[in-house]
Amino acid sequence: MASEPLQPDRTLELRRSRWRDIRIDPVLLTFVVLAVVWTLALIDIEGYRTLNANLRFIRFASILAIVGIGQTFVVLMGGIDLSVAAVIGLAGVVGGNLISQHGQVAGILMTLAIVFAVGMLNGLGVVLLRLPPLVMTLAASAIIDGSLRVYNSGNPVSGKSPFLERLALGSTWKIPNTAIAALVIAGLGMILLHLTSYGRGVYAIGVNARASLLAGVPVDVTQVITYGICSFSAGIVGLILLGQTGYSFQDMGTPYLLQSIAVVVIGGTSILGGRGKLIGTLGGAMVMVVLVSWLTALRTTDAERQMIQGTLILILLIAYAFTDETR
Repeated sequence: MASEPLQPDRTLELRRSRWRDIRIDPVLLTFVVLAVVWTLALIDIEGYRTLNANLRFIRFASILAIVGIGQTFVVLMGGIDLSVAAVIGLAGVVGGNLISQHGQVAGILMTLAIVFAVGMLNGLGVVLLRLPPLVMTLAASAIIDGSLRVYNSGNPVSGKSPFLERLALGSTWKIPNTAIAALVIAGLGMILLHLTSYGRGVYAIGVNARASLLAGVPVDVTQVITYGICSFSAGIVGLILLGQTGYSFQDMGTPYLLQSIAVVVIGGTSILGGRGKLIGTLGGAMVMVVLVSWLTALRTTDAERQMIQGTLILILLIAYAFTDETR
């Protein structure tokens, strides 16, 4: 006896079921986009086919990745840090003065301690004052900028450090030292996120902060530490930028504010928190640097570059939202 043909509603339901069974790995998608963009850039621009050109991509992407790693910690927790640009400027200006006055070792350590404390103050504002992270970190950014203008009248600061110069400009076996630093920081971050109770707490808070508290997660302490880690990574970038030229100024971190958030999104971390991987942020940083370099070589305007970057981010957000729905 012949089976009856499927009814239209049943057919539609089966098709929807097949779509729901699709699984898209956001990290894999990030690296697919990177491969496509990088390949197109190599085909289109002859000068990009040299080893030195590609090592420059990696060097610049590594600096962006370091600040992006700290931002990833905060976003995984369901927050955001808009003070990273100001913290980069703070590390460069204060670090330059401290290195000049106390030597490179003491100056670097004191600078990192200061920026970590700034991040913890951000966390305390979120925890104790119950301020939204966006408001708290934006206010912190304004306070830092104003304080730096009082501190140094907005003038550039010099601070020579052979260690920072080697870190920023040197290479080890032709691998840029900034890339090695980014990989080490990412590796430590992965250990924290995946092999410690602190990391499990970060993911749990991103999923549901109240449920995490009821489950015994030290929500307040975890948030304070996480904002400290974010500022610490931004401080490292400020010191690297100081090492590149030997001087710094308070606005040098401005390009990294939106880019640090963009690489987190491109890397597949959910902006709502609770899902994402640091390796995706590394891929997102490479996508941003290669794409911007390629568009610059094509002599596109700033407006055109912003439109293209925004379109890419929007497309990936839609793809990741689809992934969330299918899980």
